[in-house]
Amino acid sequence: MRPIFVKPDLDISSAAAPPVVDTTTERSTRPEDKVGFWEKTALGSGFLPLFFGNAAVKGLTIPVYQMTLKLDPALLGLALAVPRFWDALVDPVVGYLSDNCQSRFGRRKPFIVVGALLQALAFGAIWMVPTHWSQGAMLAYLVSTLLVFYTCFSVFSVPLMSLTYEMTPDYQERTRVSAFGGFFGKAGEFIYQWIFPLTQLAMFGTVMMGVRVVGWGIAVLIMGLLGVMPALFVKERYFRKAAKQPRVRFFASVREAFKNRAFRVLVGLTIFQVVAGMLSSSIDYYLLVYYMQNGDVIAGSVWKAWLSSGYAVVGILGIYPVNWAANRFGKRTTLVATFVLVLIGSVGKWMLFTPGGSPWKIMLDPLLCGPVWIAINVLTPSMFADICDDDELRHGQRREGMFGAIFSWLQKTGYSLAFFGTGLALNFAGFDAKLEGAQHPEAIFNMRVIFTATTAIWAVGAVAILAFYPLNRQRAYEIRDALEARRGKVSA
Repeated sequence: MRPIFVKPDLDISSAAAPPVVDTTTERSTRPEDKVGFWEKTALGSGFLPLFFGNAAVKGLTIPVYQMTLKLDPALLGLALAVPRFWDALVDPVVGYLSDNCQSRFGRRKPFIVVGALLQALAFGAIWMVPTHWSQGAMLAYLVSTLLVFYTCFSVFSVPLMSLTYEMTPDYQERTRVSAFGGFFGKAGEFIYQWIFPLTQLAMFGTVMMGVRVVGWGIAVLIMGLLGVMPALFVKERYFRKAAKQPRVRFFASVREAFKNRAFRVLVGLTIFQVVAGMLSSSIDYYLLVYYMQNGDVIAGSVWKAWLSSGYAVVGILGIYPVNWAANRFGKRTTLVATFVLVLIGSVGKWMLFTPGGSPWKIMLDPLLCGPVWIAINVLTPSMFADICDDDELRHGQRREGMFGAIFSWLQKTGYSLAFFGTGLALNFAGFDAKLEGAQHPEAIFNMRVIFTATTAIWAVGAVAILAFYPLNRQRAYEIRDALEARRGKVSA
């Protein structure tokens, strides 16, 4: 294959876009491009604290602060949203600092170690709120501790994702590497919804004592211990190359990132995810508790745990098929197929989340809507690694930190809107926490409509935007050949 050379400052996002059909002759992964099993495992272990930082804080905050301490859901949504906006602003700064770091330990590792240790301390502090305080005081405490936690979490998470993009230059091996992160993320999904039921054990005496003991256990073992594993046992393969490049510029990098067509497609995919999350995030939890279980928080939490476990099992079982399909048919095609399943699953949600019959019927939901999450978790980091190669071909710099940070900024802004939007959606639907299981029929109906319709909107929007993704396997190999002709191969 003849290498393609591109001037560093030339934007080829439209002119060089390949056809959407992948017609590349199969190229096997070179031995030097393969990442060992234990190194993949060490990297993947960091995705467990990554998952807990992104999802489990919210997953535990709702039953603790709203369902146990009875805080207003809209105020709780605001309390969860504000720190994530701050977190989203910190991410690009961390990415910029990480890209330009030239310590003898690497660009990413020092940040990962410091971030992991600090986020562990901050995570444990979230659950130490004095229960005799007023609602306003408890909300202030929650916001303050979350601001500290998410600052530390940014220091950890942005370099970790940047390190993931740098693990290998091979198109197919990148997906295999990301699969390990997907496995640990799904393991976190299996674990975290059982956390609140675990706090109910009689041995703790009170629910809040159980929350504090379990919370500190997670802080030490997951956020701290597993958090440092990638820094200790993973190699930085682009460190030597990046040490010789000019200093990465902050605003120029942001501007050039959004000129990249493939990056814009993933941004668009995230926006559709945000739209769905703003309106439907956690509504399944409320339907389980207040509709299917008549306001019984404990019973609803147990069924939510089973539902999340179902998603986790489907995700784990789906890792190999997603990996195989992505390397056989392409990453874009595989994502589209999983979103078609989500569209079918959106109809199923209307029928499954209803009282009457066996509650186990909700376990059909993960079969339709579960594969998309493992596809996103596995394929998005792999696609970003391809985008970073495309960016290096255009501009001559490795800027994984900035690309990852900008995308993280968009994701976390979306999470913030989702937290706030969920509270607003519940209030708009007519939900009243004081009524517990005696919610007005109109409120339940409105919640079900929001839950179902936004899932369908997300699926349709995602399929539409993915039609414009330009980097297939053929183009990825062309870019790699051009890069290696220009600056040589990447060595560990």
